[in-house]
Amino acid sequence: MKRTTLISSFGIAVLVALSACAAQAAPQFHRSPAKTSIDVSTYPPDIQHGYRVFSDKCSECHDLKASLAQTRSPAGWADEVRRMQDMASSHIDSREADEIARFLSYYDSHKPAEQNSAASSGATPAVSGKELFAKDSCSACHSVAGEGNTSFPLDGIGSKMTATELKKQIVSPASGSSMPPTTASDAEINALVSYLVTLRNR
Repeated sequence: MKRTTLISSFGIAVLVALSACAAQAAPQFHRSPAKTSIDVSTYPPDIQHGYRVFSDKCSECHDLKASLAQTRSPAGWADEVRRMQDMASSHIDSREADEIARFLSYYDSHKPAEQNSAASSGATPAVSGKELFAKDSCSACHSVAGEGNTSFPLDGIGSKMTATELKKQIVSPASGSSMPPTTASDAEINALVSYLVTLRNR
């Protein structure tokens, strides 16, 4: 009974570490996100303006190249931008959120084919998951081997939680958690979990 209680307590602690960082991510980001730029001269004027807002607002916390590599539906982009807007550090108003979402949706539907998701590249699930971890800017809240937000390391998480537990935490975070549900596809989630379970204690 005592052993079961200790395991349960440990599991709760891990879930808290996974989910408690969103509100603190910006001030605890220990490295400057990489800057990137794209040629939007042929885009409609409103989309060009949306790109400028995106570049100005989102570069404070995110690697823009990684953000642009993601793929979502128009509704998925709107939800993602609203989620970022809800963070205290975002300083994004509703008009800017709409402009950013329109730009991301437009860019997503016009970007070169070679920028498709790593999940469809033929790589192993764990390799695709590692690439998705980087592209989705998970390091804004978590670190692996000292890279990223070291306040919430994921080193050894594969020895602490099962694949089923990890997937549940990603898809349906615990009640009261500051970690929002993901908008990634099921294939992407499975790839991400495949990567996380490789992070085992040596």
